[in-house]
Amino acid sequence: MLLRVESLKKVYPNKTALDALSFAMEKGEIVGIIGESGAGKSTLLRILRGAESFDGGTIRLNGLEIRPDSPKEEFLELQKVTAIQLQRSFGLWPDSAVDNVIRAIRFSERGEETLPESSEGEYYEYRERALKFLKAVGLEGRADLWSAILSGGEKQRLIVARQIARGPELLILDEPGTMTCPATRSELIDALKGARRELGLSIIYASHNPQIHRDLADRMLLIEDGRIVHEGRTEDVLGRFLSGLEKPLPKQMISGPDVIKMENVSKSYDLLQYGRVFELAGSTLRFRRGEITGIVGPSGAGKTVILRMLAGLELPDRGEVSILSGGRWVGLGKLGRASMRARRRIGILHQEFDLPHWARILDLFGARYGIKDPKLMEESIRRAKEAGVDEATLDALYRLSELPHEEMEAKLREAGIDRSVLSDLIRPKDPSSVSATAVSLMDAMGLDASLLEKRVYELSGGEKIRVALALALVARPSVLILDEPFGDLDPLTLRRVANALKRVKSIVRPSIILVSHQLDFVEEIADRCILIRSGKVVMDGDPSGIVREFMEVACGEQ
Repeated sequence: MLLRVESLKKVYPNKTALDALSFAMEKGEIVGIIGESGAGKSTLLRILRGAESFDGGTIRLNGLEIRPDSPKEEFLELQKVTAIQLQRSFGLWPDSAVDNVIRAIRFSERGEETLPESSEGEYYEYRERALKFLKAVGLEGRADLWSAILSGGEKQRLIVARQIARGPELLILDEPGTMTCPATRSELIDALKGARRELGLSIIYASHNPQIHRDLADRMLLIEDGRIVHEGRTEDVLGRFLSGLEKPLPKQMISGPDVIKMENVSKSYDLLQYGRVFELAGSTLRFRRGEITGIVGPSGAGKTVILRMLAGLELPDRGEVSILSGGRWVGLGKLGRASMRARRRIGILHQEFDLPHWARILDLFGARYGIKDPKLMEESIRRAKEAGVDEATLDALYRLSELPHEEMEAKLREAGIDRSVLSDLIRPKDPSSVSATAVSLMDAMGLDASLLEKRVYELSGGEKIRVALALALVARPSVLILDEPFGDLDPLTLRRVANALKRVKSIVRPSIILVSHQLDFVEEIADRCILIRSGKVVMDGDPSGIVREFMEVACGEQ
């Protein structure tokens, strides 16, 4: 027996996350966990890693016994013999992919993630070892690319390569491969099975994706309200879980005018040592109000690049992106007051969104109104003028404020701008004044208004995603951009979100543009679908036909 968990208990303020939870697993076994968002899956995995305390019970892992009152040294020992990929975590060094893996190997041997001098023979010995782990996850061809420019799916595989390189007795994965295309996901699953076969690796993971369980798990655990309510054969556990799926709302066709467009847009990325790593060819696309457009394609095809240009967060090398504002088309490539006002009606939810850990939810609504409220925007323009900041610079700061939190902080540091400058110019709205709107948006997402008084760290993964979506809707946007934010939602919660988006479409009538590798979700919700392959739009039309094409051809070429 490798692992035995007995009567595990974890209590948060106002919530019992785990309640007398018990199970066991054998060495070399792959055990999958499923359950609704908030059931306790991620909490269990963090405790098994030794990264979170618990309030009762015992963990026995290969001779190591951990109790709530065990000394810190024993928790550190638990961390040494386990490795984890956290949900929605893309924490990587700003190095090449191969150097990221070298650092992981060095940590397992020396206790610190340092790199040997690249001019020394020792470095090349480590590089050869690291390349074997990259090959195991299908990234040997991307070894010398910086981690920052990898696609979301490639980052996930790089993180798995780093964890395998540490040589753990138990590999812990929270939503592995859920935000990747089917072919990339299949490669990751094959890599995990290969690691089990070649290294005798034991794996426990949580996933909301039934197909991942079918392809990977030896057996499964079903968690409800912090307890294991069923375990056994994969199909038996999945059948019980999926019996709670609510019915989908019907699609409602709404024919609105064009509201955002990109015309002859090109974008490329080059690295000095690697040459051109991505190119989006001259592309023209138009999107209408009241229409939900799904964008699909292999990992790294350029989907996120398109969404970020539509949001004005990336500028094209050639061509123009424009949004209809006040009855006229406004180009987003020219920084200034006009584009600031036009972009106010764009809501975006990033793949790597990260809500501030300690923030109160109602305060987040106040902060988002600070970016989107027209009166507050005019006050920001006035403050900027008094401070000697021109409108183009202020517009650039507004765009920075809409990036994922960590990316925004990094770009501010890179530009040498103190965070206080942003806070002085772009101020939040009084949270109490937005409470009624916040309650309405939370209700539309199927969330209780009581969550407004909670902190981000108190929410489940599914609750965080739905709060983030509600925040993207504060300005009743004419364009709502969703970059694979739902990849790690369980099927029950995903159906609720799909129905919520259909209601948003009916009431607010935005143009909803979403990227997703969950092809069933795209078929269920989208009115139109676009297939992107190698930076080119290759199909645009009926979702069902394009999803079939993607499955049969586009993704199969990966």
